[in-house]
Amino acid sequence: MRLDILKINPIIASRVTIFGCLQFLLFSTIAMLLYGGGTAWNPGTDGYTFWHNFFSDLGRTVSYSGVPNRVAEPLFNTSLTLHAVTLLFFYATYPLLLSERKFLRTVVTLAGILSAMGLIRVGLNPDDIRPEQHMAGVWLWGIPLFSVMIATIGDGICRRSLSRGGLFFTGGFALLLGYHIIQGLLDMSGPIVPTVQKIVVYYNISWFLVMSRQLSRESSREEK
Repeated sequence: MRLDILKINPIIASRVTIFGCLQFLLFSTIAMLLYGGGTAWNPGTDGYTFWHNFFSDLGRTVSYSGVPNRVAEPLFNTSLTLHAVTLLFFYATYPLLLSERKFLRTVVTLAGILSAMGLIRVGLNPDDIRPEQHMAGVWLWGIPLFSVMIATIGDGICRRSLSRGGLFFTGGFALLLGYHIIQGLLDMSGPIVPTVQKIVVYYNISWFLVMSRQLSRESSREEK
């Protein structure tokens, strides 16, 4: 069971994706513990305020409190970039879980690759050094990812490629991601925005882990 064009084994892609997700969870958490302090609304806060700081704050070269992010910045940006690279493997094989429509699989793969490239752009452009490039990466991540979710839901409903649980799980993430995109389009501000971002990112990682596991199981079953 391989994607004809890229020739990537889905079981290997699944393991690579799981590794990428877990290392990001680990190193972003460590970066939170080492963050210099301050939020966009209150530069005087100590350390990382989980619900008030953005993930991108970890990748700033200098924290909002004025303390250099000498450890947190390279740790976070490297782990985010590595996570994005592993997602290239995921998106090359994930469409195999969908119905056998070549156009749909191609669109999902390309949209996913664009989303992963957006994360790479975020990781390579710290928010306090190149904010325009950083935000361009955020949009490049979010909008194609939303397209992947809509395509997955549509295929799950029309072609029954997803279980009912998988459909609800994906639908829940699409709603949250869509709301987060609307927050950006409306230029909303305040702690509610990083709060929603946290939920979106952790939900997204959970989705990658679940779908990677399903991809591995389906591939193993077909190889028997």
